[in-house]
Amino acid sequence: MDEWTWADVGARVAEARSVRGFSQEQLAETTGMDRSAIAKIEVGGRKLNSLELAAIGTALDRPLSWFVTPPAPVVASRRAQPTQRDDRAGEYELEDRLRDLRTLVDAAALGTASRGEPVDPFTADDAPAVLAAASDARSRLGADPGKPLLNLANCVERTGLYAWSAPIGPQGVDGCYAALGDLGVAVINSTLDAGRRRSTLAHEFGHHILADAYSADWGVDTSDHERAIDAFAAALLFPPGATDRYRQLREEHRLRPAVIVLAAEYRVSWSVALRQLRGYEAIDSDEYRSLDRSSPTRADYMEAGIQVVEELPEGHVPTGVRAAAVHAYRTYKISATRSLEIIRDKQLHREDLGQPHPVPLEALRGEVGAFLP
Repeated sequence: MDEWTWADVGARVAEARSVRGFSQEQLAETTGMDRSAIAKIEVGGRKLNSLELAAIGTALDRPLSWFVTPPAPVVASRRAQPTQRDDRAGEYELEDRLRDLRTLVDAAALGTASRGEPVDPFTADDAPAVLAAASDARSRLGADPGKPLLNLANCVERTGLYAWSAPIGPQGVDGCYAALGDLGVAVINSTLDAGRRRSTLAHEFGHHILADAYSADWGVDTSDHERAIDAFAAALLFPPGATDRYRQLREEHRLRPAVIVLAAEYRVSWSVALRQLRGYEAIDSDEYRSLDRSSPTRADYMEAGIQVVEELPEGHVPTGVRAAAVHAYRTYKISATRSLEIIRDKQLHREDLGQPHPVPLEALRGEVGAFLP
């Protein structure tokens, strides 16, 4: 414990206990320790052995590494700022994912995807600039103009943005984002409904391509920057070309069923579909008010013969991250335990990882050749 002191460890214990909603007495009871010991630990007045720290980590659902390493710089900076909302639960999830991604970067296990040059800033009121930014972003993601952008989490990996989902809770942030060099980490609150999860990831993608360092998004921020990214996210998921599909559906359905099918095909929330259709002047103000009176129910989707596909379910881990974690283990860059931590699949076990790749003979010669006669 050089620069990172026992007082720092204690502060992390206190923070994690607070987020978990435990009193010192509850944490003591769960870990089998005395309450006075917990109190001393939290102020740095008592050291812990590895078994005690492991017990605390299990009780508070925190990895051991979380207690003995400082938070990512962008998150630490954010915490230093006054805020009226408690976004620590989201920040802790973000820290864990940043740590996972940094492990894979250090192991040179990830590909070369990156966001490229940051997009020039735009405002929510500059509709042409918003649409141009969304159109350019869809091209980066390999999306067909006007078509639904499906499997969004996989698509954004092409730009070096890796997205996880976690149950941050109904009182937590919708999502959060932090940059790691030219890469990005997004954590989406899996408590949200499916359409809102996609909108939140599209929003975090906006932060990514604008090269923001950090964001914690509650879905109700009215700042100019957040409004601009909201507009970008809506145009990304529901581009102007969607109106062509809307006109086709109107030839087959009445107004409400047509919009229900359209929203399901583009996998957006009812509010996003209505707002974009009105903005593109595909529906008039009276039609908008009529549709806005009630959101569709599950029965409405059933009647339309629609099976709703949910992206970013709880526990989603980026495809590229899981692949990199297995590769890093099999090439001797990380341990099996660390690989399983990153993969986050409770059904996967040590034996499922297989054996590391054989080390090529030439590589062995390079390592030990200097010692051979």
